[in-house]
Amino acid sequence: MTTTATAPKIVGKALYLELVADPTLDSDVARSLLGWQHKGTKQIIVYPEYQDDTGKIWGAVVMERLISEHSPKAQWDFTYTDRLRPKESKETDSYYVDFPSYSKAEWDSLTEREKFDSRKRALALVLKNSAISTTYGEADAEGNRPTIAKQGWVVREGKPISVELTDEDLNDLHLKTKTPQAVIRRINKVRESLDKFPVKLA
Repeated sequence: MTTTATAPKIVGKALYLELVADPTLDSDVARSLLGWQHKGTKQIIVYPEYQDDTGKIWGAVVMERLISEHSPKAQWDFTYTDRLRPKESKETDSYYVDFPSYSKAEWDSLTEREKFDSRKRALALVLKNSAISTTYGEADAEGNRPTIAKQGWVVREGKPISVELTDEDLNDLHLKTKTPQAVIRRINKVRESLDKFPVKLA
């Protein structure tokens, strides 16, 4: 008896952001803000929230790595945003603020809308942390140096890339906890077609 493999089903799109040091920054400011990373390239892939055929909701995932001459084959870091569960906070201008999180009991008592809003906050926080870096200001009379947060990274050429996602890709990501290589191949194919996107990142 012959079995027929089920073809992957397109279920959404992933967003790829290739971040470089903000070219409008003075070189000394860039080095102060980003350190050795200022000559590197940040790669970020955002996988959206996904509801599978059983009705289960899988939270958004952010994959990130920094490619540089020091780490030309860096491994991807995975952030599963549904594990963060941040509460609403008035201190939204401070990216480094320690946002309070819902306990499991609090989470279980939330409405679906409140859970959605928390997951949305989590994704925003992760992306904000990726784009913003910190440096130190001038010391005061007591020698204390305030921490200053600035956006040190921008999307290369202002061109984010969107590629199709299949249920197979998301199974790799969520069930097998591995990098969906088909998504990487789609991203590289689009990158190669864009002007001013270097073939080699480091």
